[in-house]
Amino acid sequence: LAGGQHIESVFIPEERRTTICISSQVGCALGCAFCATAQMGFLSNLSSGEIVEQVLRVQQDTGRKITNVVLMGMGEPFLNYSRVIQACRIMSDPEGLAIAAKKITISTVGVVPRIRQFADERQPFSLAISLHAATQPLRQSIMP
Repeated sequence: LAGGQHIESVFIPEERRTTICISSQVGCALGCAFCATAQMGFLSNLSSGEIVEQVLRVQQDTGRKITNVVLMGMGEPFLNYSRVIQACRIMSDPEGLAIAAKKITISTVGVVPRIRQFADERQPFSLAISLHAATQPLRQSIMP
Protein backbone atom coordinates (compact mmCIF):
# COMPACT_ATOMS: atom_id res chain seq x y z
CA LEU A 1 0.00 0.00 0.00
CA ALA A 2 0.99 3.63 -0.28
CA GLY A 3 3.20 4.77 2.56
CA GLY A 4 4.69 1.31 3.07
CA GLN A 5 1.71 -0.08 4.97
CA HIS A 6 0.91 -3.79 4.68
CA ILE A 7 -2.29 -5.81 4.78
CA GLU A 8 -3.02 -9.50 4.43
CA SER A 9 -5.02 -11.39 1.83
CA VAL A 10 -5.27 -15.17 2.04
CA PHE A 11 -5.99 -17.37 -0.99
CA ILE A 12 -7.86 -20.58 -0.13
CA PRO A 13 -8.02 -22.89 -3.17
CA GLU A 14 -10.41 -25.84 -3.06
CA GLU A 15 -11.57 -28.29 -5.69
CA ARG A 16 -14.92 -26.60 -6.43
CA ARG A 17 -14.32 -23.05 -5.31
CA THR A 18 -11.62 -20.48 -4.75
CA THR A 19 -11.96 -18.28 -1.72
CA ILE A 20 -10.04 -15.21 -0.67
CA CYS A 21 -9.99 -13.77 2.82
CA ILE A 22 -9.40 -10.02 2.55
CA SER A 23 -8.73 -7.05 4.82
CA SER A 24 -10.86 -3.96 5.34
CA GLN A 25 -8.45 -1.87 7.42
CA VAL A 26 -4.75 -1.47 8.09
CA GLY A 27 -4.56 -2.62 11.68
CA CYS A 28 -7.58 -2.61 13.98
CA ALA A 29 -8.83 -0.45 16.83
CA LEU A 30 -10.74 -3.13 18.71
CA GLY A 31 -7.89 -4.76 20.60
CA CYS A 32 -9.18 -8.34 20.86
CA ALA A 33 -6.80 -10.26 23.16
CA PHE A 34 -6.34 -13.21 20.78
CA CYS A 35 -5.67 -11.21 17.60
CA ALA A 36 -2.20 -10.37 16.26
CA THR A 37 -3.62 -7.45 14.25
CA ALA A 38 -4.69 -5.81 17.52
CA GLN A 39 -1.02 -5.33 18.41
CA MET A 40 -0.66 -2.97 15.42
CA GLY A 41 -3.41 -0.68 16.59
CA PHE A 42 -5.51 1.12 14.00
CA LEU A 43 -3.63 2.77 11.15
CA SER A 44 -6.23 3.46 8.45
CA ASN A 45 -9.36 2.35 6.62
CA LEU A 46 -8.89 0.85 3.20
CA SER A 47 -10.67 2.48 0.29
CA SER A 48 -13.23 0.45 -1.63
CA GLY A 49 -10.68 0.25 -4.45
CA GLU A 50 -7.99 -1.14 -2.15
CA ILE A 51 -10.45 -3.75 -0.88
CA VAL A 52 -11.36 -4.86 -4.42
CA GLU A 53 -7.73 -4.73 -5.52
CA GLN A 54 -6.90 -7.60 -3.16
CA VAL A 55 -9.20 -9.87 -5.18
CA LEU A 56 -7.83 -8.64 -8.50
CA ARG A 57 -4.21 -9.19 -7.43
CA VAL A 58 -4.84 -12.73 -6.21
CA GLN A 59 -6.72 -13.59 -9.42
CA GLN A 60 -3.82 -12.19 -11.42
CA ASP A 61 -1.16 -13.97 -9.32
CA THR A 62 -2.92 -17.36 -9.32
CA GLY A 63 -4.63 -17.31 -12.71
CA ARG A 64 -7.83 -18.49 -11.02
CA LYS A 65 -11.17 -16.73 -10.75
CA ILE A 66 -12.24 -16.03 -7.18
CA THR A 67 -15.68 -17.51 -6.43
CA ASN A 68 -16.01 -16.66 -2.73
CA VAL A 69 -14.89 -13.66 -0.67
CA VAL A 70 -14.73 -13.37 3.11
CA LEU A 71 -13.99 -10.02 4.72
CA MET A 72 -12.28 -11.59 7.70
CA GLY A 73 -8.72 -10.35 7.32
CA MET A 74 -7.20 -7.36 9.08
CA GLY A 75 -9.64 -4.90 10.61
CA GLU A 76 -13.30 -4.80 11.56
CA PRO A 77 -15.31 -4.44 8.34
CA PHE A 78 -18.23 -2.73 10.08
CA LEU A 79 -15.92 0.06 11.28
CA ASN A 80 -15.32 0.83 7.59
CA TYR A 81 -18.92 0.17 6.61
CA SER A 82 -19.54 2.43 3.62
CA ARG A 83 -16.31 1.48 1.84
CA VAL A 84 -16.82 -2.23 2.54
CA ILE A 85 -20.37 -2.15 1.16
CA GLN A 86 -19.20 -0.23 -1.92
CA ALA A 87 -16.43 -2.79 -2.48
CA CYS A 88 -18.94 -5.64 -2.14
CA ARG A 89 -21.19 -3.97 -4.70
CA ILE A 90 -18.28 -3.70 -7.14
CA MET A 91 -17.30 -7.33 -6.56
CA SER A 92 -20.86 -8.56 -7.10
CA ASP A 93 -21.72 -6.31 -10.05
CA PRO A 94 -21.97 -8.21 -13.36
CA GLU A 95 -19.92 -5.37 -14.88
CA GLY A 96 -17.42 -5.66 -12.03
CA LEU A 97 -16.03 -8.96 -10.75
CA ALA A 98 -19.38 -10.80 -11.06
CA ILE A 99 -19.01 -12.72 -7.79
CA ALA A 100 -22.44 -13.79 -6.51
CA ALA A 101 -23.53 -11.52 -3.65
CA LYS A 102 -24.42 -14.52 -1.46
CA LYS A 103 -20.81 -15.72 -1.85
CA ILE A 104 -19.44 -12.52 -0.33
CA THR A 105 -19.39 -12.76 3.46
CA ILE A 106 -18.78 -9.84 5.79
CA SER A 107 -17.59 -10.93 9.23
CA THR A 108 -18.03 -8.73 12.30
CA VAL A 109 -17.28 -9.13 15.99
CA GLY A 110 -20.65 -7.51 16.69
CA VAL A 111 -20.80 -3.80 15.84
CA VAL A 112 -24.51 -3.68 16.63
CA PRO A 113 -25.44 -0.35 14.96
CA ARG A 114 -23.90 -1.54 11.67
CA ILE A 115 -25.55 -4.98 11.97
CA ARG A 116 -28.89 -3.17 12.26
CA GLN A 117 -28.03 -0.90 9.33
CA PHE A 118 -26.98 -3.92 7.24
CA ALA A 119 -30.32 -5.59 7.99
CA ASP A 120 -32.39 -2.42 7.48
CA GLU A 121 -30.73 -1.86 4.11
CA ARG A 122 -31.45 -5.49 3.17
CA GLN A 123 -27.92 -5.96 1.90
CA PRO A 124 -27.65 -9.05 -0.33
CA PHE A 125 -24.30 -10.14 1.09
CA SER A 126 -23.83 -12.84 3.72
CA LEU A 127 -23.13 -11.87 7.32
CA ALA A 128 -21.03 -13.77 9.85
CA ILE A 129 -20.95 -12.71 13.49
CA SER A 130 -17.85 -13.94 15.33
CA LEU A 131 -18.71 -14.60 18.97
CA HIS A 132 -15.34 -16.14 20.01
CA ALA A 133 -16.71 -17.41 23.33
CA ALA A 134 -19.61 -19.44 24.70
CA THR A 135 -20.43 -17.05 27.54
CA GLN A 136 -20.71 -13.27 27.72
CA PRO A 137 -18.26 -12.90 30.66
CA LEU A 138 -15.58 -14.84 28.76
CA ARG A 139 -16.29 -12.88 25.59
CA GLN A 140 -15.95 -9.57 27.45
CA SER A 141 -12.61 -10.69 28.89
CA ILE A 142 -11.08 -11.32 25.45
CA MET A 143 -12.92 -8.74 23.32
CA PRO A 144 -13.77 -5.08 23.87
